[in-house]
Amino acid sequence: MKFLKHAQKTILLWIIAVVFSSGSLLGQSPDQIIIKEPGLYPEGLVYHPETGAFYTTSIAKGKIVKVTKEGNVTVFAADKDLISTVGLEIDLKRNRLIVCNSDPGASTKSSLATKGTLASVVFYNLKTAKREKYIDLAAIAPEGGHMANDVTQDKKGNFYITDSFSPIIYKVTKKGKATVFLQDERLRTPAGTFGLNGLTYHPDGFFIAAVYQGGKLFKIPLENPSNLVEIELGNKAYPTIDGVLLLNHNTLALACNNLTGADFPSAVYKVHTSDNWKSAKTIATFETGKTFPTTLAKAGNDTYVIYAKLPLLFGGNNPMAQEFEITKVKF
Repeated sequence: MKFLKHAQKTILLWIIAVVFSSGSLLGQSPDQIIIKEPGLYPEGLVYHPETGAFYTTSIAKGKIVKVTKEGNVTVFAADKDLISTVGLEIDLKRNRLIVCNSDPGASTKSSLATKGTLASVVFYNLKTAKREKYIDLAAIAPEGGHMANDVTQDKKGNFYITDSFSPIIYKVTKKGKATVFLQDERLRTPAGTFGLNGLTYHPDGFFIAAVYQGGKLFKIPLENPSNLVEIELGNKAYPTIDGVLLLNHNTLALACNNLTGADFPSAVYKVHTSDNWKSAKTIATFETGKTFPTTLAKAGNDTYVIYAKLPLLFGGNNPMAQEFEITKVKF
């Protein structure tokens, strides 16, 4: 009898151990999700709270994929006009996915007609994956290089898109009307480099925009964008900034990677302000190794970053990256 009770206790303890080691059984988020699709080279990342799935894009294949927390990958959209899909945003109120479409020259669909000049934004119905609108942003911009990179949404439902090859932020209304929201030489970087990149909206009525080359952040008032100011970052450890995610009113997460050839690590940095984003300082670091983290997304109380591995693609795609990771950030 004692033996039987001991055996039952052992089995019970084993079951408890299994349950607590399995985040999915307790509704917890996994530390890492593996995307097993060779040559995908994702860039953007958003999380859909209603389905519990992520959406990501593809610089190399020009499509959008849906990724479950178990790592199941399905194609959401891959229409012919998508060349390199970059940043994306979910419009929960209108059940839409908003996607930036560009051609930095590394896609299987790249062409002389679009390379370095394509900048568009595409609206998709989240439930049906049907394309609702295709908006050509380059058509309303001055001549020169263009690349729609990241997109964010204000509280009225308007969208704002950064252009990495011109010092421009576009505005697109929820109905699809496009205008130039801001064009400012202070946001320009040297030819052949990436300029404007990550963008986030602050509920106090301004944007925080990243300039990749040089690792700069700018505070841009919604009502008077020409009054933008550079945020003082002090002795920062990063000379580039890619993705920008607002964690709370006074804290950002920054995805910083390395296409420059300089000797510095890729990482996600937590930066905090005490003066309403006149200045900020780094308070924590999450090192990512040589994974090229690009974009961040909130999933409940967790923050995730995607490892894009883009140096392999831009370096000739030999060898081709076989898988990519969506990783929980732990500061």
